[in-house]
Amino acid sequence: MALVACGSTPKRAPAPLPPDDPETIQEEPPPPAPTTLVTAAPPSPTASYEEALEAPEPLYVNDDRAHLTDAELTAPMKGVISGCRVPSNVRVTIKTAVREGRAIGVTVTVRIERPPSRSRRPPSKAQQKADAKLSAKITSCVDKAVREQTWPSSARRDSFTTEF
Repeated sequence: MALVACGSTPKRAPAPLPPDDPETIQEEPPPPAPTTLVTAAPPSPTASYEEALEAPEPLYVNDDRAHLTDAELTAPMKGVISGCRVPSNVRVTIKTAVREGRAIGVTVTVRIERPPSRSRRPPSKAQQKADAKLSAKITSCVDKAVREQTWPSSARRDSFTTEF
């Protein structure tokens, strides 16, 4: 046999208030601090590819947003080094992270290839300095050119590597 009952507790009279005596007045604890949702800050406009990928991207179970295709990602890159005067013996690798149609992270690596010398001596200090200057100039120009490109808009972060 089961017994089911509904009831309520009897009402009690409120506790008496303390007198206005300063020694007996109790202060109420401060209200709790408001809580806010902390989200990752977007990468800076000059973020590297690696910095852009460090920021976590939210994942959703029923996320049906499409990533950009390889063709959509690489199309804007076709002429990106044309204005940077890259010599034929220089190889350029560009790592790019893209979101909302813009590059959010770019890393440019420049390799200057020299034919092997018969003496097998390393390049002179003057040659190393000239190579470093050329590399820095190409890196800066290509980085700027990539950041000026636009891609189809997508809320997802896409990333890819291009080699010239």
